[in-house]
Amino acid sequence: MIATNFMASGRMHRLARLLIRFFSFSILITVVILLVVDRSALAWPQIAINFAYGFTYSVCIGGPAWLIMPRIGRYTTGMKPILRWTTVVLTMTIVANAGFLVALALFSALGFSPWSRYWITFHGGLRFVVAVSVVIGVTVFLYESMRYRLQYEAAQARLSSLESRLHPHFLFNTLNSISALISEDPAAAERMTERLAALLRFSLDSTDRSTVPLEQELKIATDYLEIEKTRFGQRLNYSVDVPAELMRVEVPPFSLQTLVENSVKYGGGEIRVSARNGNGHVVLNVWDSGDGFAKHTDLPAGHGLYNLRSRLEAIWGKKAMLEFDRENSGANVRLSLPIRPAK
Repeated sequence: MIATNFMASGRMHRLARLLIRFFSFSILITVVILLVVDRSALAWPQIAINFAYGFTYSVCIGGPAWLIMPRIGRYTTGMKPILRWTTVVLTMTIVANAGFLVALALFSALGFSPWSRYWITFHGGLRFVVAVSVVIGVTVFLYESMRYRLQYEAAQARLSSLESRLHPHFLFNTLNSISALISEDPAAAERMTERLAALLRFSLDSTDRSTVPLEQELKIATDYLEIEKTRFGQRLNYSVDVPAELMRVEVPPFSLQTLVENSVKYGGGEIRVSARNGNGHVVLNVWDSGDGFAKHTDLPAGHGLYNLRSRLEAIWGKKAMLEFDRENSGANVRLSLPIRPAK
């Protein structure tokens, strides 16, 4: 229920921002066109009428372009430049024609223009409308492509920085666990070393990946728990309940491992790892028998959960959620993120 409300609130917020951006852009384009085309109409009533006409054209043409062009951008990413730009210009030409026809039909239906002049007006203004639409469409396409690229590079840099801080933190904790057993139980230390080698291989393999299948992440988390169980013996017990249908869902590397590491470090001796499908979100939950954190505790910078939350923001933004509370004489740490099947 919490995840559903969170998703609905996020969608409404994003929709509101998109609408504000779209109508602001439409108004700006209308003003520019009026200044270029009809600077002689200085009377306010005529300016208002011309603005209404121009704004209607901007919405009828810009609305479909606003929805279609980002998808065209993603679709043409791998194309050769000449083919990509041909697709962009052709798409904007089609959108301009269709939007112009809709706007003229709207004016005729409302009685501002007679139906008898519908096609005459269309053919008379088509060249100008297409030229302006293509120029504006290409400009916006370039701007959005550059903005997306900058956001992507910033997110990748932030993610790499956070992961570089995560790996040493994990390594030192595990090495401390192994060193405590070398003199007491060499065989157990050897098994732990083998598991550590598997963890390090996974760490190196996932360096260039922002997500991994939950099945791999679960194995890493289980290896970590086995290392710690060898160290603590009967003082540490754990159980795992993850449905088979969620095993291929993508999650950030060392996300579940961070949750179980937090429980081992700060929790009690009983740990329960579970996962479920929560309305299109995979919900990973780690319960332990410790005291946990108060619900609204501010995590200190450098804490494993703090780093994990930052990584989630870099990958999914507000679509992902990390929360904790106290429940059933223990503590819960819950991670919720959109279901994205592994490729």
